[in-house]
Amino acid sequence: MRRAIPILILGGLLTGLGFAGARQVAPPPGRPADATPVHGPSRPSAAPTVPPMSSPYFQEPLPPADGRARVLHVPILMYHYISEPPPGADRFRLDLSVRPSQFEAHLQHLRAAGYATVSLSDLIAHLTQGQPLPPRPVVLTFDDGYRDAYTEAFPRLLRYGFRGTFFVLTGRADAGDPRYLSWAQIREMSAAGMDMQLHGREHIPLAGRDEAFLFYHIVGGKQSLEAHTGRPVRFFAYPSSIYDSGLIRFLEAYRFWGAVTTAYGAEERLDNRFMWPRIRIRGTDGVEQLDHKLRGLPLGAP
Repeated sequence: MRRAIPILILGGLLTGLGFAGARQVAPPPGRPADATPVHGPSRPSAAPTVPPMSSPYFQEPLPPADGRARVLHVPILMYHYISEPPPGADRFRLDLSVRPSQFEAHLQHLRAAGYATVSLSDLIAHLTQGQPLPPRPVVLTFDDGYRDAYTEAFPRLLRYGFRGTFFVLTGRADAGDPRYLSWAQIREMSAAGMDMQLHGREHIPLAGRDEAFLFYHIVGGKQSLEAHTGRPVRFFAYPSSIYDSGLIRFLEAYRFWGAVTTAYGAEERLDNRFMWPRIRIRGTDGVEQLDHKLRGLPLGAP
């Protein structure tokens, strides 16, 4: 039986943050993202690497900066489906689909080339306080929270000792949509050390929306994800990479640490932390193409 987690509406906190109008929010209609069911066996999990938190709703300030300006060029790879595309798949589905054997080859290459996975929080810790990073850091992100993130990506990441960052749609987990991650799978992945972050409640554009709408889709999703995992949600992936200055201000007001886009590149600074670019991994990218994308970018800290 799926466990329901209530949304905690903190009226006093909203007033203190300057969003008094967002105390009571009725759920607006949403449109789920398109996906294709993927099924597979359950996998064992490893010990957690992130300590659980006691509060169901985290309002963590950005770590204080030490006053030194830093720039990183850490590749943030962006995956979507880790599965065989279905028969008759259109060009968009084909482009978003990395086959499991192909993904395994990517992981083999990353390990052989000496890459180590880090989290987006690790990048913030370096930019604010100079926390050391490994010589060849890489962030592996997975958008939309499709079921194959659990059946295909998760066990392979464990096997190679890598950590992934998964941007999930909490509305799909609430609905028990079999095409997407369930809450039980999200909790298991989080407990195994995967970084479960937010893509929204549903895959809908959020630019130009009013405060109440953003509160429901972003803060409500953040609360649900934190209540299920016991770990803070600090980062957001804009659905369809559509955003504006109002959406960035909203995320910053609710103490998100940053957000990622689909813009191509690898340059992370504190002043662009709500517009971090990524490197899209396409369905046609074998090891040679992956290596070319990685070699085309400066790596690590200067």
